[in-house]
Parts: sequence; structure tokens; C-alpha cells
Amino acid sequence: MTKLLTYSSLCLAVFLAVASTTPSVLGDDPKQETKLIGTWRMTSAKYDGQEFKLEEGLTKIKHITPTQFMWVTYDKDGKVTRAAGGSYSLRDETYEETPEYGVSSDFDLIKGKAQTFKWKVEGDKWRHEGELSNGLKIEEVWERVEKK
Repeated sequence: MTKLLTYSSLCLAVFLAVASTTPSVLGDDPKQETKLIGTWRMTSAKYDGQEFKLEEGLTKIKHITPTQFMWVTYDKDGKVTRAAGGSYSLRDETYEETPEYGVSSDFDLIKGKAQTFKWKVEGDKWRHEGELSNGLKIEEVWERVEKK
């Protein structure tokens, strides 16, 4: 019984030590996480103030997990044309993602650099806007993709 109590106490102490040193992507409000976790489809965008439309047959989606993001653009046959992903963090109205991997002609311009946005989720819409590290100003609207 004493060994079990000692072992249980040790396990609890290790768990608490790890939990207290693990960085949180959520900031001070864990409820923010549930607003973003899931799959999103881009419905509209402006880049440097200019309306942007994906070419016919292309889809752009973004996956958000508790610790990572990934977005991908693919064509009607499922061929990926652009992609990027990495870690992200939330602090109040600030969403910041740091691309760590990707495929596109301009990926090297943002790789490893924090991309900071103001964000808001209203219902099934996620809006974010900001300026990329390469100077491009973006405004994007994403819609939550529900399971079929």
C-alpha cells in the first residue's frame, strides 16, 4: 500500500511538473481553442485590398488542431497546388501562426516567421486580417466545414 501511494504521488508530481512547463497555445482563455479547432473552407479573401477569387475548381481549406494549423489548396482532382503548416498561438484577439513546412513559390518568404492576425469567430465564420511578414495585407473569411 505504501509503495502504491508513493508511486501515485510521484506520478502526480511528474504530471504537474510537465503540465506547468508545457507552453499553451491558448493564452489565458481555453474557451478560445474550441472556437477554432476543426476544418475551415475559405469563402472570401482580399490581398492588399484587392478582392481575390480562387480559380474555378480550386478549394482552400485550413485544419486547426489544439497545437498546429495547416492550410492546403487543391484542385478538383485532389492535386495539391499550395500548402503550409506549423504551430500557432492565441492571445485574446491575436492569432499567430508560424509556417514550418509548405509547398508554394512564395513559401520561403514566410517560412519560420510569425504571421500575426486579428481574429474573430462569429457562428460558423472565422475572420482574420493582418499583414504577413513579407508585407502582404490579408483579409480572409473562412467557414466551418461540418461533417457530412
